[in-house]
Amino acid sequence: MAMAASRFIFSVSKLSVLLGLLLVASCSKEKTGSEIPSITYLGYEKYQNGLGKDSLLVIRFNFEDGNGDIGYNESDTLAPFQIGDPFFYNLHTDFFGLNNGMKVYYIDGFSNDTISYNQRLPSITPEGKYKEITGTMELRVDFAIVLLNGHDPKRVQLELWLNDRALNESNRILTPEINLDI
Repeated sequence: MAMAASRFIFSVSKLSVLLGLLLVASCSKEKTGSEIPSITYLGYEKYQNGLGKDSLLVIRFNFEDGNGDIGYNESDTLAPFQIGDPFFYNLHTDFFGLNNGMKVYYIDGFSNDTISYNQRLPSITPEGKYKEITGTMELRVDFAIVLLNGHDPKRVQLELWLNDRALNESNRILTPEINLDI
């Protein structure tokens, strides 16, 4: 019986120490980042279909935001977040080909607009007092819409940027020139 009691006290002591360390760690965290989001290019990978043709591009980048207001809530549907407004999307992309060093934008015949891979990201704001957030995102670029419109780019680049719910715009990142065989 004394042995069981001492194991219980030892377990409670370990638990108290762990809780104490967690409490100290969470209380000592100070806000250090900017409230304007920032992104950093990491790289890309190309994937091929069964015919050996490039069909998917995955672009990876890091992000950080000092107040964590990245992404939209489900209720963010009125201006300036409504369809047609500049801030409807919060991950923006310019997708273009390169021809003799000149940018060539591709038109989507269905919408009569340039092809883009803009995204509307859901809120990823952390719970709790400290909202600063960092992480890695991936943008998947499927070339189906490019092919459906009869385009066959050989070299492309993408420019990406984020905006947060306060409408702060991050820096812009540019991929290197990417050779394609689609």
